[in-house]
Amino acid sequence: MRRRPLPSVREDSNTKYWRSICDNEWAIYALVASVGALTYSNSLHGEFVHDDIPAIVTNADVTGANPVVKIFKNDFWGTPMSDTGSHKSYRPLTTLTFR
Repeated sequence: MRRRPLPSVREDSNTKYWRSICDNEWAIYALVASVGALTYSNSLHGEFVHDDIPAIVTNADVTGANPVVKIFKNDFWGTPMSDTGSHKSYRPLTTLTFR
C-alpha cells in the first residue's frame, strides 16, 4: 500500500514573522531582559527601608570612609569580624558592590 504525501501547509506572514523572531536566541534574551528591567524600573526612585540604613547609608566600608582593604576584614555591617558585637556575616562581594 502506497502512502500519499501530505499536503503542504501554508503559513501566513504573521506566523513566519514570529517564528523568525523565536529562532533568534538574542531576541529571546533581549525580550527577557526587557521584561525584567521594566518590572523593576519603578523601584529605582524608592527610599531605603529596614536594614538599608545601617548596611549602606552609615556603613563606612560602603561610603568610602574606610580603605577598601577593610571590606575584607569587616562583616557586612562594617564591624570588625574580631569584635564581639559582630554578626559574623562576611559578604565582601556584596559590600564592594554597594560601594
